[in-house]
Amino acid sequence: MILVIAEKPVLGKAIADALPGTAAMKNGCIYKGDYIVTWVFGHMLSLKEPEDYDIGYKSWNINSLPIFFKDWQVKIGKDENLNKGQISKSQRVNQIGNLLKQADEVIHAGDPDDEGQLLIDELLRWFNYKGIVKRLDTANTTLVAMKKALSHMTDNKPHEPYGWSAYARSVADLMVGINMSRLFSCKNQTLLTIGRVQTPTLGLVVNRDLAIEGHHKQKYYTIGCDINFNNDTVQADFIPAKIDSNLVDGHILSKEYAEQICNRLKGQVLKNINITKKIVYEAPPLPFNLVKLQTYCSGKFGYSPQQVLDITQSLRENHKAITYNRSDCQYLSEEHYKEAPVTMKTVIMNIRYKPKNLDMNLKSKCFDSSKISAHFAIIPTNQKVNLDKLSEAEKNVYLAICKYYIAQFMPKAKKEQTNLSIELGNGEAIKAISTVIIEQGYRSIFNEAEKDKASNLSKIPEGIYSGKITDTDIAEKETKPPSRYTKASLNEDMTCISKYVKDPKIKQLLLSKDEGKEGERGSIGTSATRSGIIESLVKRGFLREDGKKVISTALGRELYRILPDEIKKADMTAEWWAIQEEIQNGTANYNKLIDSVYDTIKHIVANVDNYPVVNSSIIAIKKKGGAVIGKCPRCGGDIVETKTGFCCSNWKEPTNCKFNIWKKSKSPLFAKTTFTAATVKKLLSGQSVKMKKLVSKTGKEFEAEVKMKDDPSSQYGPSFDLIFNKK
Repeated sequence: MILVIAEKPVLGKAIADALPGTAAMKNGCIYKGDYIVTWVFGHMLSLKEPEDYDIGYKSWNINSLPIFFKDWQVKIGKDENLNKGQISKSQRVNQIGNLLKQADEVIHAGDPDDEGQLLIDELLRWFNYKGIVKRLDTANTTLVAMKKALSHMTDNKPHEPYGWSAYARSVADLMVGINMSRLFSCKNQTLLTIGRVQTPTLGLVVNRDLAIEGHHKQKYYTIGCDINFNNDTVQADFIPAKIDSNLVDGHILSKEYAEQICNRLKGQVLKNINITKKIVYEAPPLPFNLVKLQTYCSGKFGYSPQQVLDITQSLRENHKAITYNRSDCQYLSEEHYKEAPVTMKTVIMNIRYKPKNLDMNLKSKCFDSSKISAHFAIIPTNQKVNLDKLSEAEKNVYLAICKYYIAQFMPKAKKEQTNLSIELGNGEAIKAISTVIIEQGYRSIFNEAEKDKASNLSKIPEGIYSGKITDTDIAEKETKPPSRYTKASLNEDMTCISKYVKDPKIKQLLLSKDEGKEGERGSIGTSATRSGIIESLVKRGFLREDGKKVISTALGRELYRILPDEIKKADMTAEWWAIQEEIQNGTANYNKLIDSVYDTIKHIVANVDNYPVVNSSIIAIKKKGGAVIGKCPRCGGDIVETKTGFCCSNWKEPTNCKFNIWKKSKSPLFAKTTFTAATVKKLLSGQSVKMKKLVSKTGKEFEAEVKMKDDPSSQYGPSFDLIFNKK
């Protein structure tokens, strides 16, 4: 008997379809001729926790650190959100063990990456399987490609170093988590979780917030010109010379200097107005990977990355409507192109719409087998889907995936771009650009308004013209700080954290790690884990949500401040990758990474007394269990909800801030009403709030708009103004 072990159900079924014989389903496996196809659900085994080795480790004690075991063992993983009737991990592992006893040969069908290699290898080691093991290339799961892969399998042995690389990383991640979280939690007497991906992600938000808060607005001026020529007037921009000594960072900061330029330009006769035109073709966007889909759905529908992950999981598992949803790839194979006519027919029937310019003979750049690694783009399947049976969110996401797939078989958008260029001498110039769409092409499926700027410049033919500057105007602008993160933009920045790394060696290591991965440029985390990491940072109180914005809390900033660089920057991922590459190439044992990380941990534990501690007032606030609801108007600290009220996180250190609003105010005016978190949040933002059951001096109840009025020098809480609506 030949046993096929696939990484996931959809892959197991794709392999079974490509095998000869008649299929029969039995005990959650597919029997087909001499083959039995089974599958796992990701990692069935997980590393043991310290208390699994010694119950004494259940108590966190700084004196027991560092924790290290010469042999890091695994156990059967815990089930999460197990549905009724669904097989447990323990049951599946035992079932695979029984099948291995009967198997003459095993086909390893994990994903073609290091984690995919590990999760099947570790099961074979768990059961000490000594038989023949062949490796199946599972990158492309179309029927034609799978049949070809089954006829070109290789011995599994040369692939094992990739699995050992993933094992080493998982042990190293656990070592960092258990040792650093315990060390800094014990030192600060509060729970502080630390991780290789979690902590640099927190750092992205902390550094962004500090940059925003440290930004000083700088006024600058731009100059516009009205150019009269060819019996028309065109608006254009003045471009100062790069060598102009009056510029600061390329900007004109002096209004007087801008006025001097305007006076010089106005009325100037021009004999070299150069108008050029070119046709520009805009290709359709690539199909989605998970990150791109999460970003799109955040902007279009307001869904968080975790919501999109959950929605796509439902579309894949419950409705069989889309392909693998955790993909980090935006490309499809040549076989997908060959199968497209059949898939497209079903998709058009499902969504009840067919674009007039759909052309199955067209082939977009997404069809490139060389750019597929472990997965391919998220696209609709050849499965009948009733839109009426989908939830609104499922329908929105499914239609987006379908439209991006259909766009691959639609013409490029055709545009005409007109450029105006006037060289004034000494490096100064006047420029303008205008773009008009000639043919909508693929854009017609999205029904989105044209965002390109079109002006009367587009009407003017190519050529050299003479004219005159008839008018000028000065626009006052301000430099802007970077934007606050949203969950979607943070998720996207995790795919390219290398752009924030200053050390060129570390930056290059991060980029090398993602070489050949489209959409990943020096990343941390994976498409499957990033949204969960962001959610955990919020849940643990290191980040807070303000509408769509994600902002670091006082606790999050303090945690990032006190940690040594070795464990809070993306450098850790880069340095680990350098050793992982050696393991994969067979030039290093997996223990090299584990030992290297252990050396770092020992050094940090030995020097624990040299690291600062978290501000004690922030710890005190955290222990009160409150959520952050806004910013303190006095010192800029976080306003945190406690059991009895809302106080500043800096009430103890460093500013000894006394700002506080009691839920049950001691003022007779508010004796019969309560300040809620929603009310205080609005008051902190400068809004007035309608409050009922206010009590007058005569004891009568009334209602009024209440607005906060705070004195920064006060040693007490704020006062309030009452606003009465005039009838």
